[in-house]
Amino acid sequence: MDRIVAISDTANAAIHALALAHVNGGSISAREVAERLGISPTYLAKIMQRLAAKGFLAPSRGLGGGYSLAKPAETISCLDVVVGLEGDIPRRECLFVKAICRTRRCALRTFCEEVETQLRNALSCTTVSAVARSF
Repeated sequence: MDRIVAISDTANAAIHALALAHVNGGSISAREVAERLGISPTYLAKIMQRLAAKGFLAPSRGLGGGYSLAKPAETISCLDVVVGLEGDIPRRECLFVKAICRTRRCALRTFCEEVETQLRNALSCTTVSAVARSF
């Protein structure tokens, strides 16, 4: 069975990287984020580049360079980040990757649809600023 909550480690790291930038006054280096999140600096650098390409971050060049938030953290929802990096959240009809029931009235299908709706609503209503309050 696959994960019900279809948020990748990349999207999770991206949301937290943006939150750390917010906590740090709006800018931060990829190295600092990688250290705080305990992930590979190379992997995190690629995530930061993708965030910049999608307009969430603005790169700063030169000595002490890094990334700055391109817009206020209060205006960036977690759903914006997930969709920006990975596309729309996939629809789940079954706990298995491929639906196995012969009928479309499976109780677990309803469960999957409800979880997806709740996930989408929670991500939409949660801003990077709200995540930053955890740090």
